[in-house]
Amino acid sequence: MKVTFVGAGCGDPRLLTVRGAEVLAHADYVLFDAEVHPDVLARLREGTPRVAVTPSMTAERIAQLLVAEAKQGRAAVRLTWGDPLLFGWGDVEAAAVARCGAAIEVVPGIGPFIALGAFAGIPLTRSSDASPSVAIVSVTRGHETLHDWDKLATATDTLAIVCDAESVAETARSLVFYGRSPTDRVAIVEEVSLPSQRITETTLGKVPQLPRARTARVVLVVGERATPMTELSWLPRLPLFGKRVLVTRAREQAGGAAALLRESGADPVIVPTIEIHPPSDPSAMIDAVQAMHERYDWVVLTSANGVERLWAETKRQGKDARAFGRAKLAAIGPGTAAALERCGLSPDVVAKEHRGEALAAEVLAAMNASGGTQVRVLVARAEVARDVVPDALRAAGCEVDVVSVYKTRSPPRALLEGLSALLDGGEIDAVTFTSSSTVEHLCDALEARAVELLAKTCIASIGPITTETAKKRGLRVDVVAEVSTIAGLVTALGKHFTK
Repeated sequence: MKVTFVGAGCGDPRLLTVRGAEVLAHADYVLFDAEVHPDVLARLREGTPRVAVTPSMTAERIAQLLVAEAKQGRAAVRLTWGDPLLFGWGDVEAAAVARCGAAIEVVPGIGPFIALGAFAGIPLTRSSDASPSVAIVSVTRGHETLHDWDKLATATDTLAIVCDAESVAETARSLVFYGRSPTDRVAIVEEVSLPSQRITETTLGKVPQLPRARTARVVLVVGERATPMTELSWLPRLPLFGKRVLVTRAREQAGGAAALLRESGADPVIVPTIEIHPPSDPSAMIDAVQAMHERYDWVVLTSANGVERLWAETKRQGKDARAFGRAKLAAIGPGTAAALERCGLSPDVVAKEHRGEALAAEVLAAMNASGGTQVRVLVARAEVARDVVPDALRAAGCEVDVVSVYKTRSPPRALLEGLSALLDGGEIDAVTFTSSSTVEHLCDALEARAVELLAKTCIASIGPITTETAKKRGLRVDVVAEVSTIAGLVTALGKHFTK
Protein backbone atom coordinates (compact mmCIF):
# COMPACT_ATOMS: atom_id res chain seq x y z
CA MET A 1 0.00 0.00 0.00
CA LYS A 2 1.75 3.14 -1.26
CA VAL A 3 0.97 6.74 -2.18
CA THR A 4 3.31 8.58 -4.54
CA PHE A 5 3.79 12.35 -4.49
CA VAL A 6 4.89 13.65 -7.90
CA GLY A 7 6.07 17.15 -8.79
CA ALA A 8 4.71 18.16 -12.19
CA GLY A 9 7.13 21.06 -12.57
CA CYS A 10 6.27 24.73 -12.85
CA GLY A 11 5.26 25.05 -16.49
CA ASP A 12 6.50 23.25 -19.59
CA PRO A 13 4.96 19.74 -19.43
CA ARG A 14 8.12 18.26 -20.96
CA LEU A 15 9.99 19.01 -17.73
CA LEU A 16 8.29 16.12 -15.97
CA THR A 17 10.98 13.72 -14.74
CA VAL A 18 11.35 10.23 -16.17
CA ARG A 19 10.28 8.76 -12.84
CA GLY A 20 7.28 11.07 -12.72
CA ALA A 21 6.20 9.93 -16.18
CA GLU A 22 6.57 6.27 -15.12
CA VAL A 23 4.39 6.82 -12.07
CA LEU A 24 1.66 8.60 -14.04
CA ALA A 25 1.64 5.90 -16.72
CA HIS A 26 0.67 3.32 -14.08
CA ALA A 27 -1.53 5.51 -11.87
CA ASP A 28 -5.03 4.33 -10.97
CA TYR A 29 -6.15 7.48 -9.13
CA VAL A 30 -4.76 11.03 -9.17
CA LEU A 31 -5.35 14.10 -7.04
CA PHE A 32 -3.86 17.11 -8.82
CA ASP A 33 -3.28 20.82 -8.34
CA ALA A 34 -5.33 23.01 -10.67
CA GLU A 35 -2.13 24.70 -11.96
CA VAL A 36 -0.71 21.44 -13.35
CA HIS A 37 -0.37 21.64 -17.14
CA PRO A 38 -3.10 19.64 -18.96
CA ASP A 39 -0.47 17.81 -21.03
CA VAL A 40 0.95 16.28 -17.86
CA LEU A 41 -2.49 14.88 -17.06
CA ALA A 42 -2.68 13.60 -20.64
CA ARG A 43 -0.03 11.03 -19.70
CA LEU A 44 -2.62 9.19 -17.62
CA ARG A 45 -4.30 6.16 -19.11
CA GLU A 46 -7.72 6.84 -20.55
CA GLY A 47 -10.38 6.56 -17.87
CA THR A 48 -8.01 7.04 -14.91
CA PRO A 49 -9.95 8.91 -12.19
CA ARG A 50 -8.47 12.37 -11.66
CA VAL A 51 -9.70 14.86 -9.09
CA ALA A 52 -8.66 18.51 -8.79
CA VAL A 53 -7.63 19.66 -5.33
CA THR A 54 -9.80 22.55 -4.14
CA PRO A 55 -8.97 25.18 -1.48
CA SER A 56 -11.52 23.61 0.85
CA MET A 57 -9.67 20.28 0.96
CA THR A 58 -7.55 19.89 4.09
CA ALA A 59 -4.34 17.87 4.18
CA GLU A 60 -6.16 15.25 6.24
CA ARG A 61 -8.95 14.99 3.66
CA ILE A 62 -6.44 14.66 0.81
CA ALA A 63 -4.62 11.93 2.73
CA GLN A 64 -7.87 10.07 3.38
CA LEU A 65 -8.78 10.06 -0.31
CA LEU A 66 -5.33 8.83 -1.35
CA VAL A 67 -5.07 6.15 1.33
CA ALA A 68 -8.58 4.86 0.61
CA GLU A 69 -7.51 4.15 -2.97
CA ALA A 70 -4.17 2.66 -1.91
CA LYS A 71 -5.93 0.27 0.48
CA GLN A 72 -7.87 -1.08 -2.50
CA GLY A 73 -4.58 -2.00 -4.15
CA ARG A 74 -4.70 0.93 -6.56
CA ALA A 75 -1.74 3.17 -7.43
CA ALA A 76 -2.67 6.48 -5.78
CA VAL A 77 -0.82 9.63 -6.87
CA ARG A 78 -0.76 13.18 -5.53
CA LEU A 79 0.34 15.42 -8.43
CA THR A 80 1.56 18.86 -7.38
CA TRP A 81 2.56 22.03 -9.20
CA GLY A 82 6.34 22.57 -9.02
CA ASP A 83 7.88 20.34 -6.37
CA PRO A 84 5.87 18.48 -3.70
CA LEU A 85 8.02 19.72 -0.82
CA LEU A 86 8.96 23.26 -1.86
CA PHE A 87 6.43 25.92 -0.82
CA GLY A 88 3.54 23.52 -0.89
CA TRP A 89 1.64 21.37 1.56
CA GLY A 90 3.37 18.18 0.50
CA ASP A 91 5.09 17.68 3.85
CA VAL A 92 1.81 17.92 5.77
CA GLU A 93 -0.07 15.74 3.28
CA ALA A 94 2.69 13.10 3.21
CA ALA A 95 2.83 13.04 7.01
CA ALA A 96 -0.94 12.54 7.12
CA VAL A 97 -0.66 9.67 4.65
CA ALA A 98 2.09 8.08 6.74
CA ARG A 99 -0.08 8.34 9.89
CA CYS A 100 -2.72 6.34 8.05
CA GLY A 101 -0.20 3.52 7.66
CA ALA A 102 0.61 3.90 3.96
CA ALA A 103 4.12 3.97 2.53
CA ILE A 104 5.08 7.02 0.51
CA GLU A 105 7.39 7.90 -2.35
CA VAL A 106 8.30 11.47 -3.33
CA VAL A 107 9.25 12.30 -6.92
CA PRO A 108 10.73 15.81 -7.13
CA GLY A 109 9.71 18.35 -9.74
CA ILE A 110 11.52 21.22 -11.44
CA GLY A 111 10.40 24.30 -9.55
CA PRO A 112 10.42 27.94 -10.64
CA PHE A 113 13.78 28.82 -9.09
CA ILE A 114 15.55 26.24 -11.26
CA ALA A 115 13.49 27.17 -14.31
CA LEU A 116 14.44 30.85 -13.93
CA GLY A 117 17.99 30.19 -15.06
CA ALA A 118 17.10 27.67 -17.74
CA PHE A 119 14.30 29.61 -19.45
CA ALA A 120 14.44 33.25 -18.34
CA GLY A 121 18.24 33.58 -18.39
CA ILE A 122 18.30 34.50 -14.69
CA PRO A 123 20.48 31.99 -12.84
CA LEU A 124 20.26 32.77 -9.13
CA THR A 125 23.91 31.83 -8.58
CA ARG A 126 26.79 32.26 -10.98
CA SER A 127 30.29 30.83 -11.17
CA SER A 128 31.68 34.35 -10.73
CA ASP A 129 30.10 34.65 -7.27
CA ALA A 130 32.76 34.41 -4.58
CA SER A 131 30.19 33.36 -2.01
CA PRO A 132 26.68 32.97 -3.51
CA SER A 133 23.91 34.10 -1.20
CA VAL A 134 20.25 33.83 -2.21
CA ALA A 135 17.11 33.82 -0.13
CA ILE A 136 14.06 32.08 -1.62
CA VAL A 137 10.64 32.97 -0.25
CA SER A 138 6.97 32.29 -0.93
CA VAL A 139 4.36 35.01 -0.42
CA THR A 140 0.66 34.22 -0.66
CA ARG A 141 -2.33 36.51 -0.46
CA GLY A 142 -3.45 37.17 3.08
CA HIS A 143 -0.18 35.96 4.60
CA GLU A 144 2.13 38.82 3.62
CA THR A 145 2.62 39.93 7.23
CA LEU A 146 3.78 36.51 8.41
CA HIS A 147 7.30 37.12 7.11
CA ASP A 148 10.00 38.83 9.15
CA TRP A 149 10.54 41.56 6.59
CA ASP A 150 12.91 43.41 8.88
CA LYS A 151 15.42 40.56 8.60
CA LEU A 152 14.52 39.41 5.11
CA ALA A 153 14.66 42.72 3.23
CA THR A 154 18.43 43.18 3.51
CA ALA A 155 19.48 39.64 4.37
CA THR A 156 21.12 38.84 1.02
CA ASP A 157 22.13 40.42 -2.26
CA THR A 158 19.49 38.43 -4.14
CA LEU A 159 15.93 37.60 -3.17
CA ALA A 160 13.82 35.17 -5.20
CA ILE A 161 10.13 35.16 -4.30
CA VAL A 162 7.27 33.03 -5.60
CA CYS A 163 4.42 35.45 -5.21
CA ASP A 164 0.66 35.51 -5.72
CA ALA A 165 -0.11 38.21 -8.28
CA GLU A 166 -2.24 40.10 -5.73
CA SER A 167 0.70 40.24 -3.32
CA VAL A 168 3.39 41.60 -5.64
CA ALA A 169 2.80 45.29 -4.89
CA GLU A 170 2.56 44.76 -1.13
CA THR A 171 5.71 42.63 -1.15
CA ALA A 172 7.65 45.38 -2.93
CA ARG A 173 6.39 48.03 -0.49
CA SER A 174 7.36 45.89 2.49
CA LEU A 175 10.90 45.35 1.18
CA VAL A 176 11.41 49.09 0.67
CA PHE A 177 9.85 49.98 4.02
CA TYR A 178 12.24 47.64 5.83
CA GLY A 179 15.37 48.93 4.19
CA ARG A 180 15.73 47.59 0.68
CA SER A 181 16.68 50.30 -1.82
CA PRO A 182 13.83 51.37 -4.12
CA THR A 183 16.39 51.51 -6.95
CA ASP A 184 17.28 47.82 -6.66
CA ARG A 185 16.79 45.90 -9.89
CA VAL A 186 13.73 43.68 -10.18
CA ALA A 187 12.62 41.06 -12.68
CA ILE A 188 9.02 39.84 -12.58
CA VAL A 189 8.70 36.56 -14.46
CA GLU A 190 5.28 35.26 -15.45
CA GLU A 191 4.68 31.67 -16.61
CA VAL A 192 8.35 30.73 -16.54
CA SER A 193 9.31 28.03 -19.09
CA LEU A 194 6.09 28.35 -21.11
CA PRO A 195 5.69 29.97 -24.55
CA SER A 196 3.68 32.69 -22.77
CA GLN A 197 6.63 33.51 -20.49
CA ARG A 198 6.95 37.26 -19.92
CA ILE A 199 9.74 39.12 -18.11
CA THR A 200 9.21 42.65 -16.79
CA GLU A 201 12.38 44.47 -15.76
CA THR A 202 11.99 47.45 -13.43
CA THR A 203 13.12 48.76 -10.05
CA LEU A 204 11.69 47.87 -6.67
CA GLY A 205 10.11 51.27 -6.06
CA LYS A 206 8.19 51.12 -9.34
CA VAL A 207 6.71 47.67 -8.84
CA PRO A 208 3.49 48.89 -7.10
CA GLN A 209 2.75 51.08 -10.14
CA LEU A 210 2.72 48.15 -12.57
CA PRO A 211 -0.50 46.52 -13.83
CA ARG A 212 -1.47 43.31 -12.09
CA ALA A 213 0.20 40.22 -13.55
CA ARG A 214 -1.84 38.17 -16.00
CA THR A 215 -1.27 34.95 -14.09
CA ALA A 216 -2.11 33.92 -10.55
CA ARG A 217 1.50 33.36 -9.55
CA VAL A 218 4.79 35.01 -10.57
CA VAL A 219 8.46 34.91 -9.62
CA LEU A 220 9.96 38.10 -8.27
CA VAL A 221 13.77 38.43 -8.37
CA VAL A 222 15.29 41.37 -6.48
CA GLY A 223 18.94 42.41 -6.56
CA GLU A 224 21.98 42.20 -8.80
CA ARG A 225 20.95 38.84 -10.25
CA ALA A 226 17.61 40.21 -11.50
CA THR A 227 18.93 41.17 -14.94
CA PRO A 228 18.59 38.36 -17.51
CA MET A 229 21.82 37.23 -19.15
CA THR A 230 21.52 37.84 -22.89
CA GLU A 231 23.64 34.78 -23.66
CA LEU A 232 21.22 32.51 -21.78
CA SER A 233 17.99 33.98 -23.14
CA TRP A 234 17.41 31.30 -25.78
CA LEU A 235 13.66 30.76 -25.36
CA PRO A 236 12.50 34.13 -26.80
CA ARG A 237 14.69 33.51 -29.85
CA LEU A 238 12.68 30.50 -31.00
CA PRO A 239 10.82 31.27 -34.26
CA LEU A 240 7.33 30.77 -32.83
CA PHE A 241 7.95 31.99 -29.27
CA GLY A 242 4.78 33.33 -27.71
CA LYS A 243 2.53 32.39 -30.63
CA ARG A 244 -0.69 30.54 -29.88
CA VAL A 245 -1.27 28.06 -32.69
CA LEU A 246 -4.51 26.17 -33.23
CA VAL A 247 -4.04 22.46 -33.99
CA THR A 248 -7.08 21.12 -35.83
CA ARG A 249 -5.94 17.51 -36.31
CA ALA A 250 -7.77 14.54 -34.85
CA ARG A 251 -6.96 14.09 -31.18
CA GLU A 252 -5.01 10.87 -31.81
CA GLN A 253 -2.64 12.75 -34.10
CA ALA A 254 -2.50 16.14 -32.41
CA GLY A 255 0.28 15.18 -29.98
CA GLY A 256 2.99 15.05 -32.64
CA ALA A 257 2.01 18.43 -34.06
CA ALA A 258 1.86 19.96 -30.58
CA ALA A 259 5.33 18.62 -29.75
CA LEU A 260 6.86 20.14 -32.89
CA LEU A 261 5.18 23.47 -32.21
CA ARG A 262 6.56 23.54 -28.67
CA GLU A 263 10.02 22.83 -30.02
CA SER A 264 9.68 26.06 -32.00
CA GLY A 265 8.44 27.99 -28.97
CA ALA A 266 4.71 28.03 -29.74
CA ASP A 267 1.79 27.45 -27.40
CA PRO A 268 -0.33 24.79 -29.15
CA VAL A 269 -4.08 25.01 -28.63
CA ILE A 270 -5.58 21.63 -29.50
CA VAL A 271 -9.16 21.74 -30.76
CA PRO A 272 -9.74 18.65 -32.93
CA THR A 273 -12.07 19.56 -35.77
CA ILE A 274 -12.32 15.98 -36.98
CA GLU A 275 -12.67 12.58 -35.43
CA ILE A 276 -11.45 9.43 -37.18
CA HIS A 277 -13.96 6.57 -37.25
CA PRO A 278 -14.27 3.19 -38.96
CA PRO A 279 -15.94 3.29 -42.39
CA SER A 280 -19.72 3.08 -42.51
CA ASP A 281 -19.44 -0.39 -44.04
CA PRO A 282 -16.13 -2.09 -43.14
CA SER A 283 -16.85 -5.26 -45.13
CA ALA A 284 -14.91 -4.09 -48.22
CA MET A 285 -11.87 -3.24 -46.08
CA ILE A 286 -12.05 -6.61 -44.30
CA ASP A 287 -12.29 -8.47 -47.62
CA ALA A 288 -9.44 -6.46 -49.17
CA VAL A 289 -7.07 -7.28 -46.31
CA GLN A 290 -8.04 -10.95 -46.33
CA ALA A 291 -7.15 -11.32 -50.03
CA MET A 292 -4.49 -8.63 -50.34
CA HIS A 293 -1.48 -10.95 -50.54
CA GLU A 294 -2.74 -12.57 -53.75
CA ARG A 295 -5.18 -10.06 -55.25
CA TYR A 296 -3.27 -6.79 -55.66
CA ASP A 297 -0.20 -5.68 -57.58
CA TRP A 298 -0.21 -2.22 -56.01
CA VAL A 299 -1.59 -0.71 -52.79
CA VAL A 300 -1.96 3.07 -52.94
CA LEU A 301 -2.24 5.10 -49.71
CA THR A 302 -3.41 8.71 -49.82
CA SER A 303 -2.97 9.66 -46.14
CA ALA A 304 -1.29 8.63 -42.91
CA ASN A 305 -4.76 7.92 -41.51
CA GLY A 306 -5.33 5.44 -44.33
CA VAL A 307 -2.07 3.67 -43.49
CA GLU A 308 -2.89 3.45 -39.80
CA ARG A 309 -6.42 2.16 -40.35
CA LEU A 310 -5.41 -0.39 -42.99
CA TRP A 311 -2.61 -1.62 -40.75
CA ALA A 312 -4.97 -1.82 -37.76
CA GLU A 313 -7.28 -4.10 -39.76
CA THR A 314 -4.28 -6.16 -40.87
CA LYS A 315 -3.26 -6.65 -37.24
CA ARG A 316 -6.86 -7.36 -36.19
CA GLN A 317 -6.88 -10.26 -38.63
CA GLY A 318 -3.71 -11.63 -37.04
CA LYS A 319 -1.54 -10.77 -40.02
CA ASP A 320 1.71 -8.85 -40.43
CA ALA A 321 3.63 -7.24 -43.31
CA ARG A 322 3.47 -10.52 -45.25
CA ALA A 323 -0.24 -9.80 -45.80
CA PHE A 324 0.79 -7.34 -48.54
CA GLY A 325 2.32 -10.21 -50.53
CA ARG A 326 3.75 -9.15 -53.89
CA ALA A 327 2.02 -5.76 -53.86
CA LYS A 328 4.09 -2.64 -54.30
CA LEU A 329 3.27 0.33 -52.11
CA ALA A 330 2.70 3.97 -53.06
CA ALA A 331 2.38 6.92 -50.69
CA ILE A 332 1.10 10.40 -51.48
CA GLY A 333 3.91 12.16 -49.59
CA PRO A 334 6.59 11.87 -46.91
CA GLY A 335 4.09 11.89 -44.05
CA THR A 336 2.23 8.91 -45.48
CA ALA A 337 5.55 7.22 -46.29
CA ALA A 338 6.67 7.70 -42.68
CA ALA A 339 3.42 6.10 -41.48
CA LEU A 340 4.16 3.06 -43.65
CA GLU A 341 7.69 2.82 -42.30
CA ARG A 342 6.34 2.85 -38.72
CA CYS A 343 4.48 -0.31 -39.70
CA GLY A 344 7.67 -1.90 -41.03
CA LEU A 345 6.71 -1.29 -44.66
CA SER A 346 8.84 0.50 -47.26
CA PRO A 347 7.01 2.43 -50.00
CA ASP A 348 8.11 1.81 -53.57
CA VAL A 349 6.79 5.18 -54.74
CA VAL A 350 6.52 8.42 -52.75
CA ALA A 351 4.93 11.29 -54.65
CA LYS A 352 7.19 14.34 -54.58
CA GLU A 353 4.17 16.63 -54.76
CA HIS A 354 1.39 16.15 -52.21
CA ARG A 355 -1.41 15.88 -54.79
CA GLY A 356 -3.46 13.00 -56.13
CA GLU A 357 -2.48 13.96 -59.68
CA ALA A 358 1.22 13.64 -58.85
CA LEU A 359 0.71 10.35 -57.02
CA ALA A 360 -1.18 8.80 -59.94
CA ALA A 361 1.44 9.99 -62.44
CA GLU A 362 4.34 8.54 -60.46
CA VAL A 363 2.57 5.23 -59.88
CA LEU A 364 1.85 4.93 -63.61
CA ALA A 365 5.46 5.79 -64.42
CA ALA A 366 6.65 3.03 -62.09
CA MET A 367 4.19 0.58 -63.64
CA ASN A 368 5.39 1.41 -67.17
CA ALA A 369 8.98 0.99 -66.10
CA SER A 370 8.20 -2.51 -64.85
CA GLY A 371 6.27 -3.66 -67.89
CA GLY A 372 2.80 -2.20 -68.28
CA THR A 373 -0.30 -1.06 -66.46
CA GLN A 374 -2.54 -4.12 -66.75
CA VAL A 375 -2.56 -4.54 -62.98
CA ARG A 376 -4.98 -4.57 -60.09
CA VAL A 377 -4.71 -1.72 -57.59
CA LEU A 378 -6.12 -1.18 -54.12
CA VAL A 379 -6.67 2.47 -53.25
CA ALA A 380 -7.16 2.67 -49.49
CA ARG A 381 -8.54 6.05 -48.49
CA ALA A 382 -11.14 8.06 -46.60
CA GLU A 383 -14.83 7.46 -47.22
CA VAL A 384 -15.17 10.90 -48.78
CA ALA A 385 -12.22 11.86 -50.99
CA ARG A 386 -11.27 13.12 -54.45
CA ASP A 387 -11.40 10.54 -57.26
CA VAL A 388 -8.32 11.84 -59.07
CA VAL A 389 -6.13 8.83 -58.29
CA PRO A 390 -8.55 5.98 -59.15
CA ASP A 391 -9.82 7.81 -62.25
CA ALA A 392 -6.27 8.29 -63.61
CA LEU A 393 -5.33 4.66 -62.94
CA ARG A 394 -8.51 3.33 -64.58
CA ALA A 395 -7.95 5.55 -67.60
CA ALA A 396 -4.53 3.91 -67.97
CA GLY A 397 -6.07 0.43 -68.00
CA CYS A 398 -5.71 -0.59 -64.36
CA GLU A 399 -8.37 -2.50 -62.46
CA VAL A 400 -8.95 -0.38 -59.37
CA ASP A 401 -10.70 -1.19 -56.10
CA VAL A 402 -11.43 1.91 -54.03
CA VAL A 403 -11.86 0.85 -50.41
CA SER A 404 -12.86 3.13 -47.55
CA VAL A 405 -10.69 2.38 -44.51
CA TYR A 406 -11.94 5.28 -42.36
CA LYS A 407 -14.29 8.24 -42.31
CA THR A 408 -14.08 11.65 -40.67
CA ARG A 409 -16.77 13.51 -38.82
CA SER A 410 -17.05 16.55 -36.59
CA PRO A 411 -16.38 16.09 -32.87
CA PRO A 412 -19.05 16.82 -30.24
CA ARG A 413 -20.08 20.45 -30.21
CA ALA A 414 -18.83 20.85 -26.63
CA LEU A 415 -15.21 20.50 -27.80
CA LEU A 416 -15.59 23.53 -30.05
CA GLU A 417 -17.19 25.82 -27.48
CA GLY A 418 -15.11 28.88 -26.79
CA LEU A 419 -13.13 28.67 -30.04
CA SER A 420 -15.16 31.48 -31.60
CA ALA A 421 -14.40 33.70 -28.60
CA LEU A 422 -10.66 32.97 -28.86
CA LEU A 423 -10.60 33.83 -32.55
CA ASP A 424 -12.81 36.88 -32.08
CA GLY A 425 -10.55 38.18 -29.33
CA GLY A 426 -7.40 37.78 -31.42
CA GLU A 427 -6.05 35.18 -28.99
CA ILE A 428 -5.08 32.70 -31.72
CA ASP A 429 -2.03 33.75 -33.76
CA ALA A 430 -2.26 30.97 -36.34
CA VAL A 431 -4.56 28.15 -37.43
CA THR A 432 -3.03 25.03 -38.98
CA PHE A 433 -4.91 22.92 -41.51
CA THR A 434 -3.49 19.48 -42.27
CA SER A 435 -6.18 18.18 -44.63
CA SER A 436 -9.24 19.29 -46.51
CA SER A 437 -11.33 17.61 -43.82
CA THR A 438 -9.93 19.86 -41.11
CA VAL A 439 -10.86 22.92 -43.21
CA GLU A 440 -14.37 21.72 -43.94
CA HIS A 441 -15.17 20.70 -40.40
CA LEU A 442 -13.79 23.86 -38.78
CA CYS A 443 -15.69 26.08 -41.20
CA ASP A 444 -18.85 24.09 -40.56
CA ALA A 445 -18.33 24.40 -36.81
CA LEU A 446 -17.87 28.18 -37.00
CA GLU A 447 -20.92 28.38 -39.26
CA ALA A 448 -21.74 31.76 -40.80
CA ARG A 449 -18.85 33.52 -39.04
CA ALA A 450 -16.11 31.20 -40.33
CA VAL A 451 -14.61 33.59 -42.90
CA GLU A 452 -14.89 36.60 -40.59
CA LEU A 453 -13.27 34.88 -37.60
CA LEU A 454 -10.49 33.15 -39.53
CA ALA A 455 -9.60 36.43 -41.27
CA LYS A 456 -8.32 37.62 -37.88
CA THR A 457 -5.52 35.09 -37.75
CA CYS A 458 -2.76 33.56 -39.85
CA ILE A 459 -3.86 30.47 -41.79
CA ALA A 460 -1.26 27.80 -42.51
CA SER A 461 -1.91 24.91 -44.89
CA ILE A 462 0.01 21.65 -45.23
CA GLY A 463 -0.24 21.51 -49.01
CA PRO A 464 -1.93 22.56 -52.25
CA ILE A 465 -5.09 20.46 -51.99
CA THR A 466 -5.78 21.71 -48.47
CA THR A 467 -5.08 25.24 -49.70
CA GLU A 468 -7.56 24.86 -52.57
CA THR A 469 -10.24 23.69 -50.14
CA ALA A 470 -9.59 26.65 -47.85
CA LYS A 471 -9.84 29.10 -50.73
CA LYS A 472 -13.10 27.52 -51.90
CA ARG A 473 -14.47 28.19 -48.42
CA GLY A 474 -13.48 31.85 -48.79
CA LEU A 475 -10.41 31.74 -46.55
CA ARG A 476 -7.16 33.64 -47.06
CA VAL A 477 -4.20 31.27 -46.81
CA ASP A 478 -1.03 32.96 -45.55
CA VAL A 479 1.39 30.03 -45.29
CA VAL A 480 1.76 26.85 -47.35
CA ALA A 481 4.32 24.22 -46.35
CA GLU A 482 7.05 23.62 -48.91
CA VAL A 483 7.19 19.99 -47.76
CA SER A 484 3.75 18.54 -47.06
CA THR A 485 4.43 17.18 -43.58
CA ILE A 486 3.68 18.46 -40.10
CA ALA A 487 7.36 19.31 -39.67
CA GLY A 488 7.26 21.19 -42.96
CA LEU A 489 4.17 23.09 -41.85
CA VAL A 490 5.78 24.13 -38.55
CA THR A 491 8.96 25.20 -40.37
CA ALA A 492 6.97 27.32 -42.84
CA LEU A 493 5.03 28.91 -39.99
CA GLY A 494 8.28 29.75 -38.20
CA LYS A 495 9.69 31.40 -41.32
CA HIS A 496 6.50 33.43 -41.72
CA PHE A 497 6.60 34.85 -38.20
CA THR A 498 10.37 35.38 -38.28
CA LYS A 499 9.86 37.70 -41.25
